[in-house]
Amino acid sequence: MYVVRSSDEVDEQIAQLAPDAAVRFAELRVVLELNPWAGDPYVRDKPQSPMRSWVFETGSGDGLVVYLVLERDRVVDLLDVIWFG
Repeated sequence: MYVVRSSDEVDEQIAQLAPDAAVRFAELRVVLELNPWAGDPYVRDKPQSPMRSWVFETGSGDGLVVYLVLERDRVVDLLDVIWFG
């Protein structure tokens, strides 16, 4: 299991999500705790890169989470949560 961390800035981005997006993001956060490597590589030419991304869809728009997997520490650092709603 991984620990998912976020900065104050990312916490503000999460707080601004639409209600249905907040639910989908909470589900995604659980997935990141269990298997963060399931996300797409942020740089497609470097599939083993620890910098990853994940798109989540809702009825009111789409979101993108960019994160970094620190495997040695079993930590996932959320770097950005972008909402296209």
